[in-house]
Order: sequence, then C-alpha cells, then structure tokens
Amino acid sequence: RFGNAERKPANLVFLVDTSGSMAGPDRLELAKKSMHLLVDGLDERDTVAIATYAGDTSLRLRATNADEKSVIHRVIDGLSSGGGTAMESGMVLAYREAVKGVREGVESRVLVFTDGDANIGATSSTTILSSVQNFVHDGVTLTTVGFGMGNYRDNALEQLADKGNGQSLYIDGAAELE
Repeated sequence: RFGNAERKPANLVFLVDTSGSMAGPDRLELAKKSMHLLVDGLDERDTVAIATYAGDTSLRLRATNADEKSVIHRVIDGLSSGGGTAMESGMVLAYREAVKGVREGVESRVLVFTDGDANIGATSSTTILSSVQNFVHDGVTLTTVGFGMGNYRDNALEQLADKGNGQSLYIDGAAELE
C-alpha cells in the first residue's frame, strides 16, 4: 500500500496509453481513476511524472513532487484518447524519465496503463523489452496495468512485467481499484 510510512520514497512515471482503443469507461476513464487513487496515497517524499503514447509520445508532466497533487490531478484529468498505439517509443520515453530519479533508497518505477494493444513501431513484447533492458539494469522496475476486456493481451503485458523486474495487474472494474 502506498500510504505505508515504512515504504521507500517513490519516483513514479505513469505511462498512459491514450490511443483510440483506450476510449471508454472501462479503459482510459478507469485508468485515470486508478492514477488519482495512487496520487492520493503519495506524500512529499514521492514524485510523479506522466507520459503518454498514441500515434506519438509526449511527456505531459516532468517529475513533480507528490505534494503538488492539484497539478498532477489536473494533468490526469486532461488525458483523452485517439490515434494509434506506439507503445515502444512510449516505454523508452517513460524509462528515460524514470532513470533520472534512480538513487539509493528510492523506488523508481514505470507504471504502464494500457489495454495491451501495440500497433505502431515495434509491437512485440520482446522487441519492446530489448529497447528498455538497459534501464532495467539501472534499477527501474515496471508495473503493467491492463484495462478493457476486448483487446487485452495478458501474455504480452505479463512478459513485459516479468522482464521489467515488476508485476502485472488487470483491472476491469472500479471495485478492483483499491
């Protein structure tokens, strides 16, 4: 639980799939709710950056102290979906941002919020992983959070998480957010 005072400070990068396939209440809207919940559980020891990918990638928020919750929540609220899915370039952008915060005693983690559908650029989990493998060696971990039943590619997200020294979660309803 993020609210635990005994945990390490967290340097988090939310990488959000904002492609057209993420439209709908069980995908991007649910992802936004989960990000809001996560942010609410953070404190002044933590930082949050937000990157997105669809047809292209964008760093929407540089690492920002978690005590600036209103700034972070505003960026999350402004996310909308549309376009293709360039997951690999999104992963590289997020890892580049995360590795800037790697230091002793701090958990640096990329959290990918996606329906698992990659259709632009490198699309296999193996290729995507090889482009971020060096960042994994630098100490950045990965959590994949899957949304939306229709397109969900369980294996690809689990493989990414395994190779990224992290975990894979799946959320298909608001009840599971906690």
